[in-house]
Amino acid sequence: MTRTRRIVGFTVLSLGVILLVGVAGWFWFMHEFRLSFSRIRFDSVPVEMTLKKVASDVLVVKRPDSKPASLSGGYLVAYQRDPEGFQKDAKLFDTWMASAKLGVAALKNTPRGSWVRSSADVDYVASRDRVDPWNHTFCLLRRDDDVLVVSRGPKSPVSPACRDIQFQAKDLAELPHGKLLESPAGYLILVVDKTHADH
Repeated sequence: MTRTRRIVGFTVLSLGVILLVGVAGWFWFMHEFRLSFSRIRFDSVPVEMTLKKVASDVLVVKRPDSKPASLSGGYLVAYQRDPEGFQKDAKLFDTWMASAKLGVAALKNTPRGSWVRSSADVDYVASRDRVDPWNHTFCLLRRDDDVLVVSRGPKSPVSPACRDIQFQAKDLAELPHGKLLESPAGYLILVVDKTHADH
């Protein structure tokens, strides 16, 4: 019996020591992990640019002559190879967002009809939402239940002259609705219709 008691006592003592060392080791590991993780500065810019690039690939119809970015290795790897290209696409996405917001607001806050105006003259959106990422004002053209939102794009030093933009309702029907179209001249055009304003 004493031999069995010694074996049981030794086993219990060994398990206790193993358990104590395991718990102490776990606490030490968690402490070191938190300490190491707190030293890491997370840079959200690549993630933000990548998400905007993905959205831009879906929401922007680029000119046929534009060269698509190589995405071999995935979007984050492609961002590391071409951050400037991703920043350009991020601005296209930002233009889509601002254009969509402005177009929906115009449909909800303006009378039907056929008119043209600059976003500088609009009072139903905040002033920061009246300009594109290059600080140009937009042109708004309303044709019945459609609003055409036009930006001069990144290559233009000035805002568009809204009175010079001519579009008929039949021309709007040929443009993609809900997607930002990059014209050969560099204009960025978004057609917003009633179905977008109802959401």
